[in-house]
Amino acid sequence: MSRAACDNALLAACDDLHGQFLKVLAMAFLTFIGIGCVWFLCLAVPAGALWK
Repeated sequence: MSRAACDNALLAACDDLHGQFLKVLAMAFLTFIGIGCVWFLCLAVPAGALWK
């Protein structure tokens, strides 16, 4: 079995793409967690749910 000459370059490009995808996925996840926390506090604080 012989490999293509550009096989390593292709694998490196895939690693770069997956790394960028994981960064975007992590940022989206953290953004939604932050939005959820702010939303919870905006609802819980006026209702007095944190100090009962």
